[in-house]
Amino acid sequence: MSSLLVYSVAAIVIAAVVIGGAILLTGGGGGPTGANLPSPNAPLASAGTPTNVPENGLTLGNANAPHTIDVWSDFQCPYCRDFATADEPQLVTNYVATGKAKLVWHDELVIDGLVGGTESLDAANAARCAADQGKFWPYHDWLYTNQYSEGSGAFTKARLKTIGAMMGGLDTAKFDSCVDGGTHNAEIQAEQKTLPTSTPSTPTIVVDGKVLTGFDYATVSAALNTALGVTPSPSVSASGSAAPSGSVAPSTSVAPSATPAASASPAPSAS
Repeated sequence: MSSLLVYSVAAIVIAAVVIGGAILLTGGGGGPTGANLPSPNAPLASAGTPTNVPENGLTLGNANAPHTIDVWSDFQCPYCRDFATADEPQLVTNYVATGKAKLVWHDELVIDGLVGGTESLDAANAARCAADQGKFWPYHDWLYTNQYSEGSGAFTKARLKTIGAMMGGLDTAKFDSCVDGGTHNAEIQAEQKTLPTSTPSTPTIVVDGKVLTGFDYATVSAALNTALGVTPSPSVSASGSAAPSGSVAPSTSVAPSATPAASASPAPSAS
């Protein structure tokens, strides 16, 4: 084999490795997509919203609670999924269910702008369609449980309607019409003009109007304790809560989630 041929083969191999690495970094090929996606899974009880907490539309907890946790999030964002399945249930149990704070959802559409398509917008609309029937928070849990890599087809309108039917408790004819028609798209788009930061990252957590620098349980609970005038003990997160995740990444550089939080196993962490 001539030296020229050897160099040509080596160049092809190197190019393949570089392209393959780029695909992995940008989420291409990161798990099943489209028709290869499995059927949706029901959320784990431990990763879902407690059912003993009152809800009113996009607000969870007592509307007159003295403090407010505003959550700005994107249903395609893997870090948002991690917050929703690990940190948020602890916050709800310790602060919302006890009447100390209420939690208010806001849509922060970021992923559509990064990968194209309208899956974040369509998922946000579908969740609000469920809210029209008093089912926003259960549907919120189903969406995060069945999140795949960004732009994978996990949140097509057809799949969003399937999730609604599997969840139960909805008038599916009304729900499906709302999903197909993009009933809430205009209000979701209007909310994007009121984002709490000039450089959006997801999730963004705001406590009593103050934007936090992180979204892990320790950061949010510390802000709430300060607002409540509570002096935390040295073991502030040892009361049955999991250790917080230590990393905060802006949505502009999130690593795609290759697999969903399946019903038989805990939600995977975003790599």
